[in-house]
Amino acid sequence: MTKHLLAGVAAAVLISGVAFAQIYPPPPPPGTVVVPAPPPPPPVPGASTTTVSPSPDGDHSETTIHKEVDRKGNTVIERDVHREGITGSSDTHTKTETDRDGGTTTTTETTTKPR
Repeated sequence: MTKHLLAGVAAAVLISGVAFAQIYPPPPPPGTVVVPAPPPPPPVPGASTTTVSPSPDGDHSETTIHKEVDRKGNTVIERDVHREGITGSSDTHTKTETDRDGGTTTTTETTTKPR
């Protein structure tokens, strides 16, 4: 009988511990102005940004963007996207060149590897 009582007390303690772990902070008082975080600054020419995005279905995506100005003064943006999931993986490389006159050239190359 004591074993059952101790097991019941232990279960109640564990359940209450889980319940306490799920408590959310209280909402701000009425009349409080909530200011969202500022967006990240735009990329600096010559800088790279990488974004990793997991998804709930187990897929994974990683995007790297590199922006620079070449020796002719043209803006060059290179974007590499790597996706990996249950059906396989793919790598996409996109290069966009914008000249000073406003003309744009975009090339895209995709490599797919099935599982």
